[in-house]
Amino acid sequence: MSFCKEVKNELADQKTLGAVSSALCYGFMLFGRAFSYKKICMQTSNPDMAQLYSRLIKREYGVDCEISIGGQKRPTYKAWIESSADRLKILATVDFAATDTAVNYEVLYNEACEIAFIRGAFFACGNISDPVKEYRADFLVRNEYLADELSELLLKHGIAVKRSARGKVSVLYVKESGIIEDLLTLLGASKKSLDIMDAKIMKSVKNKINRERNCDNANISKTVEASVNQRMAIEYLEKMDRLYSLPEELLSVALLRKNNPEATLKELCSLSDTKITVSGLNHRLRKIVEIYNELKK
Repeated sequence: MSFCKEVKNELADQKTLGAVSSALCYGFMLFGRAFSYKKICMQTSNPDMAQLYSRLIKREYGVDCEISIGGQKRPTYKAWIESSADRLKILATVDFAATDTAVNYEVLYNEACEIAFIRGAFFACGNISDPVKEYRADFLVRNEYLADELSELLLKHGIAVKRSARGKVSVLYVKESGIIEDLLTLLGASKKSLDIMDAKIMKSVKNKINRERNCDNANISKTVEASVNQRMAIEYLEKMDRLYSLPEELLSVALLRKNNPEATLKELCSLSDTKITVSGLNHRLRKIVEIYNELKK
């Protein structure tokens, strides 16, 4: 299974209710292959997404979707609404106007609905590369007007995307690993966000091996594992509003690790405002992980 399918399946497992579910379904439909009184449909290589599209529309509008499979080189799944009356029913519910190029923001009642809407757009036209190969996430939007509005909505939530054109399709994309991590966190795929951190640390460590040629594989694995655990512990403490209640000596090294996720212990010592040994720094980071482990019990 591709990394992108794993991300979408992780997101699809999350339960949504009420207005949030409606916003998710709306984003999924609006950014699909077509959303108009003539045609409402989406096309994908992921059968789980075709099934999710169908289930959401059935749950939100009581409307059945047809699903077909085609493609010679690889399977392609298409989900669509056959009945024109059913299409008009959906369009009337979301107050769809004479054009299919605008988002009806009245459907997005709050921040949770906006995020669910973005998640639906990602289901419909989003893609993310395997971070082991490259850092890239993109949305292939069928026209520039929808691309404008999605770009603005992403920026509102701290995700700055770049833009290019692929024929008539507008491509919103990100190549910075940190922004991709933020996007996955925004969408709710926190596990996959950690995978990118892990891949980034591994790449950094491998680069150091090539430059320095003085590390063995066992030490590399321990370094990567320790760094990931430290970052996870620090992020959890910050999320739980416990980070800044740590003793000053622990808080200082926590912020040092947070701001320099790829640095070695020796490099962290050189970046510290106060003099500290590698052994002392390592001891404090282990203490932070121990506090995290106690809170998670």
